Amino acid sequence: MSFQYYETLQDKSKKYLSYIVEQIEPKFTVNELPIFFEDINKKALKIKKGEKSKNFTGYTNIGDDYNTTADLSKLTVTQLKLLFQIFISREINDKLAVKWRFFQYFKYIRGLVIEGIQVNRTASLDQLIDFIIETHEGKIIYVLCFDTLNAKIYTSAVENINSLSKNEKIKPERIIFATNKCYRNISVDKSLNINGAEIQPELWVEWIEDDGDFNRDDLLIVNNSDLKLAGFNFTNMEDLLDYIYEFSDGGQISIFKQKEFFNGTSDDEPEVELIWKGIMLKNNN
Repeated sequence: MSFQYYETLQDKSKKYLSYIVEQIEPKFTVNELPIFFEDINKKALKIKKGEKSKNFTGYTNIGDDYNTTADLSKLTVTQLKLLFQIFISREINDKLAVKWRFFQYFKYIRGLVIEGIQVNRTASLDQLIDFIIETHEGKIIYVLCFDTLNAKIYTSAVENINSLSKNEKIKPERIIFATNKCYRNISVDKSLNINGAEIQPELWVEWIEDDGDFNRDDLLIVNNSDLKLAGFNFTNMEDLLDYIYEFSDGGQISIFKQKEFFNGTSDDEPEVELIWKGIMLKNNN
């Protein structure tokens, strides 16, 4: 058995699903989890009467409560199944699944201090920018997510970016196109002129290393026992190292894997293998 598909699970009980879903990193915050479920279920953003906001129209702030952790114990089996299929087996690959996997990854990206994130809640085909991110230095990053990206969609997206940038008088610092699959005719090597600013677009294509250093079912142990992580949180070693850099104290780092820990087929005396060793230098000031 593996985590390739939900239907291959022998145990689909709420207790087991809850245990697996609790291993998702980074953890959802109290504010993020209901926004995630509302967005996945395509519920439009509700603005309270008389409410004033600095947000862009159709966007809402997310991630402000980064020091909180959502309680997953009260989720229904249907909700747990959805989390499993999007973040663990990754068998759902539509735009919204890519959108929220990107959001989870971006929360621990190395070398970037985030001041604020606004998430698109319009469900409108006329607004393609999914996240507007402001860095600590006041720079703006656009993120657009797709299930499959081709040249026609890319051209339409660039026009959409230009329109919003001119209306809001923004010159973004970065533009990221995140997609599950991508055609080769995307001209990301050509810079974009957005509201007078020349920007080199970035293409992030989801990729899972089937023959990498670890698999989705593996338990990853950092420095013997200091930090334990599920393999399904990471698509490759680079993602794993980014996370450890962000959430460890740095210094001498050793990463071990316990094979097939989460699929219920591990031996009574599991074999633990060293898969990475090095030094991470951090500026903790």
